Amino acid sequence: MRNAFTSLLALGLVAAAPACAQAAGVTVSYNLDVGPLTVTEVKFTVTVSGGEAHGKARIRTAGMSRVFSEFGATAVGEARLVEASPEPVTYTITRDESDTRKVTTVRWDGGPPSYDPPMKKSDRKERLDAAIANGVVDPFTAVLRIGMAGDSPCPSTHQVFDGREVFELALFDKGAGKLDGDAAWKGDVQRCEVRWTPIAGRAKDKGVPGDSYDVAFAPVAELDDGRKLWLPVEMSGKLKSLNFRGYVTKVSD
Repeated sequence: MRNAFTSLLALGLVAAAPACAQAAGVTVSYNLDVGPLTVTEVKFTVTVSGGEAHGKARIRTAGMSRVFSEFGATAVGEARLVEASPEPVTYTITRDESDTRKVTTVRWDGGPPSYDPPMKKSDRKERLDAAIANGVVDPFTAVLRIGMAGDSPCPSTHQVFDGREVFELALFDKGAGKLDGDAAWKGDVQRCEVRWTPIAGRAKDKGVPGDSYDVAFAPVAELDDGRKLWLPVEMSGKLKSLNFRGYVTKVSD
């Protein structure tokens, strides 16, 4: 469940503003349901100003799932909006589980990123450092690169580093569609298959298999330079034989 949740955070599910709205700032809430129960709630704020983008996501367990695991996280990202594609600057994620807090920060300043705290296991650190040397972005910048890809967010492939894990997000085109259910976004969407594959870190060392999700994207906003901003509006798949669905519940500017 937690690996899929990392992918959800990486993708953001940060939609939706009114179509063709200027992307100055938007706050979005969404639910992650497993079966008939809402197990996770997320509130995401993204702002774009000039040549910079800032994002903040707050995640917490919800409903009966809190009886089994009290989990919360806050992720904050900053990226530069250059002409070619967004470039990462900083990414910090704070994880709270029961009485334990863990803070991880990644910084880019030319060359491979630095990360704190350092990896304790020397063999894992060696594999992790080799992976990030090939060029990686943080989850927030991955959301922006996917969203600012042009006429469609898929196909595309992204190497992502959150300070502890390196993973690949590969998006495959599944055609156009339409949403008319209970999500906050209703209308035309681009459907993609998103495959999450661990490359280096704990998940890779533990032999965690990759996951695959169906994601609906929509051009929910337009940047000042005229580029579309595609963002996820719905996500579904299977977690340990249980069906899950992520969807937008509230939008405010």
